[in-house]
Amino acid sequence: ACESKDNKSTSSAFEPGGAAAADPPLTPQNARAPIVPLKPMPQLQRPETFEEKLYRKFKAEPLVPIGCLTTAYFLGSGIKSFYNRDPKKSQTMMRLRVGSQFATLLIFIGYAGMNSFTFDFAPGMAVPSEQFETGSEKGKKGGE
Repeated sequence: ACESKDNKSTSSAFEPGGAAAADPPLTPQNARAPIVPLKPMPQLQRPETFEEKLYRKFKAEPLVPIGCLTTAYFLGSGIKSFYNRDPKKSQTMMRLRVGSQFATLLIFIGYAGMNSFTFDFAPGMAVPSEQFETGSEKGKKGGE
């Protein structure tokens, strides 16, 4: 467990007197550039515009923008009712706005969960039906 520093038989390449000391010192005359394998240059992609990103997001998650538009409609209608001094309709519209906001948030969370959820319960594990042969599979292999 405890090693003494007097033991020279376990010197490494990084210690004085080790294997690296046998190599000549590195000078500009004997220095060589490291050999790097050639790889193709990465292709630069043009940045995605706002319109392209908007279209891509609408296509991937169509219920989120619908929920946002519904929320905006109830908000606008509630403000208009408040401006027209109709408190009952204004209150109803604001309650519907809160409900549509909640529904939009649940939809958003649902899309996020759906994109991250997999049915691979135990990655790397064999499915029992693939691991063991059943009686019907044994008969098929033997009869052919």
